[in-house]
Amino acid sequence: MEKTKLFTGNTEAEIWQQVAADMQQEGDLLTYTALLNQNGRETLLHIDIDLGGGFESGFSTTLLRVKITHPVFLQFNIHEQDLLNEVEKLFGMEDIKLGYPEFDAAFMVQTNQPETVKALFADEAIRNTLLRHPDAKLKLQANDDATGSWLEFTKEDAIVDPAELREVYQLLQGILEKVNTNNP
Repeated sequence: MEKTKLFTGNTEAEIWQQVAADMQQEGDLLTYTALLNQNGRETLLHIDIDLGGGFESGFSTTLLRVKITHPVFLQFNIHEQDLLNEVEKLFGMEDIKLGYPEFDAAFMVQTNQPETVKALFADEAIRNTLLRHPDAKLKLQANDDATGSWLEFTKEDAIVDPAELREVYQLLQGILEKVNTNNP
């Protein structure tokens, strides 16, 4: 079992300098778990690569999850638009359109607060980061009694480039800043 590494810093640059150096030192990553603590806000980073073997084809995943320590009532789930979603829509599953054709074509967006999510994703940088990961899932789960609230990015592919991981980290931090601003 891989040990969870802890990286702490006052700035994003401090943390990602540590992460990049550590990942480079690790070499070929098969499993990598780190807790990134920036000014008391913790983000879990987990990469898992199973090469498979024999008759198994293997898999890889990337997860970044930020625990939210205050009550949040907004929830959303954003994931790849695919054929199954189109069938679900025929049976009444709803998704909202944000008004950005490329984004709306790539993703299905479900939320309990459509106007708030539209305002969040008016930020072009947020949309562009997600568009670079069209098969990713982004979810804000609010106030689950068991796990609290959290914002999570998952992708069924390993992201092992620290610069690319940092971009996803910035996506999560940017969304949280906007949620905190609109959530007294």
